[in-house]
Amino acid sequence: MRRLSVRPALCIVVLVNISSYHTHTRLCKHASGVPSDYISQALKDGCSSLGFSDHCPYPDDSVWFGSRMACAQVPQYIAQVRDAQKTAPFPVHWGFECEWHPAFEGWYRDYLRAECGAEYLVYGSHWVGVNGDLLYIPDISDSTLLHRYADLTLEALQTGLYDFFAHPDLFLSGFLNMTDDVKAVCADIIDTAVEMKIPMEINGLGLQRPKIRGDSGMRSPYPVREFWEMAAARNAVIVCNSDAHRPEDVIASCKNAYEFAREIGIEPVDTGTALGFIR
Repeated sequence: MRRLSVRPALCIVVLVNISSYHTHTRLCKHASGVPSDYISQALKDGCSSLGFSDHCPYPDDSVWFGSRMACAQVPQYIAQVRDAQKTAPFPVHWGFECEWHPAFEGWYRDYLRAECGAEYLVYGSHWVGVNGDLLYIPDISDSTLLHRYADLTLEALQTGLYDFFAHPDLFLSGFLNMTDDVKAVCADIIDTAVEMKIPMEINGLGLQRPKIRGDSGMRSPYPVREFWEMAAARNAVIVCNSDAHRPEDVIASCKNAYEFAREIGIEPVDTGTALGFIR
C-alpha cells in the first residue's frame, strides 16, 4: 500500500507593527528606563514609529514638581531622545505631556514649542484646582468638580496648543455611574475635540489598573466603553497609545488599547498618521 506523506497545515501569523506616541522616561520620577531602553523593546515587539512625551517641567519647577523632570533636565531629555534616534530603524519623535493652566500658555508656545523645538504636545489633564489646592482627577466624584473639570478641559482644547488628548476619560475613574450629567460632560468634551480636530487617545495604561465597579459591572477605571462608543458615534478621531512608564509596556500596552478598541467596533487611526509624521 502506498503511503501518503501529509504535511501539517502551515499557520501564518502576521505581525503588524504599530506606533505609540505616549512614552515616559525615568526623568519624570515615576517611570523607569531611558529612551534607548524603550526603543530596544519597541523593536522586539513590532514598532512602526515611536514618540516620547514625558511630563513637561514648569517655570522655576514651581508646580507638580514631584511627577516630572526639572527645567534643568530638559536638555538631557532632548539629548537622550536624539541619541536613541540614531539606533532606531523606525522614526522617533519627541514632545511633552502637559497640563493646562492659562498662566502657562506662553510657556507652552514660546519655550516648549519654539525654544526647545518640541515636535508635539499632548494634553494630559490630571489635576483640577479647588480653593488653591490641586485635586487628582481620578479621585473626584462631586458634580461641582465634574463641571469645573469639564470647563478646564474645554478651555484647554480650544487653545489649539495640543496635538492629541491623552486619556480623555480619566475623570470617569471617580464617576462610576453614567448619569445624564456625566454623559453630557462626555459629549461636550468629545464634540469640542471633534470641532478642534484633536485626536483622542484610548490609553493602554488604564487597562493595567485594578478594575472598579461601574453601573454596567466591573470595568477598567479608563478607558471606559461608554465614553468611546459615544466618541465613535460623534465621529471623533481615535488613536491608541501605551502611556508606557516601563520599557516592557511600550508596545504591549498599546496593543491592549487596540484590542479594547476593536472589541467595541472601533478601528483606530495610527497616531503617527494622525499627527502627520507618517504619510
